[in-house]
Amino acid sequence: MPRIYLDYNATTPLDPDVLEDVCNVLKNISGNPSSLYEEGRAARILIEDSRQFIKLFLDANFEDELIFTSSGTESINLAIVGYINRLMSVNKDKDRKLHIITTAVEHHAVLNTFQFLETQGIETTYIGINNFGELLIDDLLSSIKENTVLISIMGANNETGTIFPLKNIINEIKKINENIVIHSDVVQVIGKHYFSLKDTPLDMCSFSGHKFYAMKGNGVLYIKKGIKIDPIIHGGHQERGYRGGTENTAGIVSIAKALEIVKNNAEENLKKINFLGSMFLDKLFSAVDNVRLNGHPVNRLKNTINISIDGIKAETLLFNLDLYGISASAGSACNAGALVKSHVLEAHGYDGARVQSAIRFSIGRWTTEDDIEYAVNAVKKSVLKLRSLQ
Repeated sequence: MPRIYLDYNATTPLDPDVLEDVCNVLKNISGNPSSLYEEGRAARILIEDSRQFIKLFLDANFEDELIFTSSGTESINLAIVGYINRLMSVNKDKDRKLHIITTAVEHHAVLNTFQFLETQGIETTYIGINNFGELLIDDLLSSIKENTVLISIMGANNETGTIFPLKNIINEIKKINENIVIHSDVVQVIGKHYFSLKDTPLDMCSFSGHKFYAMKGNGVLYIKKGIKIDPIIHGGHQERGYRGGTENTAGIVSIAKALEIVKNNAEENLKKINFLGSMFLDKLFSAVDNVRLNGHPVNRLKNTINISIDGIKAETLLFNLDLYGISASAGSACNAGALVKSHVLEAHGYDGARVQSAIRFSIGRWTTEDDIEYAVNAVKKSVLKLRSLQ
């Protein structure tokens, strides 16, 4: 029985060309990049060349900072906590309470960071969405106060794929207060959707290599020139003093190589993903009754298909699909092996049954038309079986 991987939003397999570059680094580059001798210099050159390539990919300015971390989660923490810590350390008015804003549908890397800062005396606001997953922008703008210092808004939702109009949001925020720092979790955007810092002038953004066929255990934080943050991991002076610890040379090289592949094949891959995503939905709606698409029907990542099937619980369907060799995920997070309700889908205002039946398919570089045909047929058979038992 074949295994059909349809969980590319969770992680991606390592691209063979990336693997080749990684193996070359692991075999031939053994030095500590902070060392001055030849082996160390060789590692440092690879890291700095990778840094400059990634800046070019993002359309960042040469003077902007690009910090390598261990994950998207660490990058997010460094951006948000690091910036708030910096403000608190230089805040002359100790009675002035800082205010930060995010959305109710962020990844837990952002939400839990905000909740942590609440315990440190920071005032927080969470902005909701409508039934289509669109951010309530008027609510966001009306929530801005004199003491608002940071706003974090994701580029695209990891569960539904709904894309937020960052360019418009940034423009509207800066009209109110140009000093507010805007951060975005673009983990699901990079490698899947067009992104340029010239078009989307963020102050900071975070992403992770393993979402676009690079190694796991590597993240990136972009910081616009002039934005200052404090480190949250203390040690040596690596990464311009923003993050202590010896850099992961092979992992950093893997990010640059993976983005090179993305850049060289962007148009072809986008066309393929759009076609396969539409094919999946068309065939699924034809094959199975009472299927509902979750999130925005148009403004979403076309690789992400989050659906609810009436009367079918996600956990049961996922178990059956696994027996057919299909890897998909629930529309909710997995916590210690137990499915919990998705805060994202609940924020849409969906009823409990719809939330509990939500599953996510996410397609990627190696998904084929045959995979789609097989997966839809497996869903059809599983649903017929489960409904017959009710």
